[in-house]
Amino acid sequence: MAAQNLVNTKADLIAALVQRELKESASLLSCLRDYSSLAGKGAKSVSIPKYSSFTVQDRAFGTAASENAPLTDSVDKIDLDKNKIVLFGYDAADAMQSTTDYLAEAIRRASSAHGRQINDDIITEWESVAGLNVNGAAPADITTDDILDMREFLITNFADMTTAKLVIAADMEKAMLKLPEFSQYDYRGNGPSPIVNGMIGTVYGVPVILNQQVKAQQAFMVAPEGSGFAFQRSPAVAEDQALKYGTGGREVAVDCLYGLNGLQLGEGTAGVGESPLIAKLAD
Repeated sequence: MAAQNLVNTKADLIAALVQRELKESASLLSCLRDYSSLAGKGAKSVSIPKYSSFTVQDRAFGTAASENAPLTDSVDKIDLDKNKIVLFGYDAADAMQSTTDYLAEAIRRASSAHGRQINDDIITEWESVAGLNVNGAAPADITTDDILDMREFLITNFADMTTAKLVIAADMEKAMLKLPEFSQYDYRGNGPSPIVNGMIGTVYGVPVILNQQVKAQQAFMVAPEGSGFAFQRSPAVAEDQALKYGTGGREVAVDCLYGLNGLQLGEGTAGVGESPLIAKLAD
């Protein structure tokens, strides 16, 4: 009788591990629109269309209306240019003398590294395209006025505030906790509102998310329509024999291909190249 072979099942489990770890680490992806379905084979970018608006006329009875000017169209483009990889070697002989499952742990950490990189890319994009900076002079802790200014900016530009989020740096948590307007979630995980994915509470109905990769004394209020991402190739893992590490040696790659960008650029009260649905507190 042949020995049981679970290669396919193991491959599925490893793939699931990669997806799960990256999703948990790339926590800010929930603040963007997902256009991965448009990133098909052969595409180098994804174009998101946007249109101008009509103006309503007041037509007098018995008179013909004037024809409105036609809609104009333009696009925001997401370049699929982020081809990221983590490549590492595996020495089976060395792992044999370890009490840990080194390969699984290395794949997990490689996936987490990808997640952190995606968060960094998102934050860099937000810094670049934010249509409002409520603190352009000197670093300072977040205040109620800062939050209200960012909120007003998004509302003025017709953001759906039911989906907006406030992302703050780790050192801003203390300042947030001191604000009387801040509603704190239960840190013990009891009751109906435990902390989930870094969400520590709400302020004026906007969820507050703590993220350690946001720079000190910075914060962003974003609506998902203000930025988007697309995976052309979802995070994946593969391994190959590497005899330089012995007969059981392996070389393992964890990679993905994606792009992200600000959206609705130049619309509303935002300047050229800026999004009306992203506001920041930065020095």
